[in-house]
Amino acid sequence: MLEQLAALAKIAGIDADTLRTDIELKEIPEHISELTGNVKRLGEMLEAERAELHDAEALLKAQDEEIQNQSQALARSKAKSARARNTREADAVERELEVIRRTTKEREEERDKLKAAIEKRRSSISKHEGELGELRKIAEDETKAAEARMGELQHTRDRIMVGRKELASVLPGDVLKRYEQIRDKRQAGAVAIKATICTGCNTSLRPNQVVTVKRGETFEQCPRCQRFLFSPEVLGPGTEKSDEDADD
Repeated sequence: MLEQLAALAKIAGIDADTLRTDIELKEIPEHISELTGNVKRLGEMLEAERAELHDAEALLKAQDEEIQNQSQALARSKAKSARARNTREADAVERELEVIRRTTKEREEERDKLKAAIEKRRSSISKHEGELGELRKIAEDETKAAEARMGELQHTRDRIMVGRKELASVLPGDVLKRYEQIRDKRQAGAVAIKATICTGCNTSLRPNQVVTVKRGETFEQCPRCQRFLFSPEVLGPGTEKSDEDADD
């Protein structure tokens, strides 16, 4: 039994070490994915701005053509005014000229506002192009660094895991299965006791259970967090490590 408890404690120590690498191995791709998503979103926003600019420039061209047409219409009306044969015809031409002048003025005001909006949009596009270039460079650099770091972490994890399979073979199948279930739920499946305390959840254990754990004769579990319990004092060197992240 002591051999099995020692194996369980050593497995818990191995898993505590791999947990740290596993967390980082999970966080790195998430960070890169977020960074890549930011690049994509900024690129899409930039494309939308360029499309808006294209539409605005097309509208500006149409307004310039309309103003030009109005100028030609004004010239024709002025020529018509010179040919007016009486006051009635002259008044009609003058009203026509007034309409053309007013319409032309309105179109020119709209064109000026549109020109200002276009310049503002161009400035925004230029700014975002610079930001996108910088963000792409950051993403490329961090992706390369992340790939290198993940390689290091995987190598470290493989090194830490050496011997775990052999240790696991010492344990009864039902105990190992229960241990893995607890570890999946609480990160640590087995923890040391310290005095009379479960170091996994800081629960004070019953005196008789503490005695049982220190005897090392059975697989004892914490009544609160259900983690397997062991006593490093009884099991000896190499079993001191355990994940002591307290639960609520």
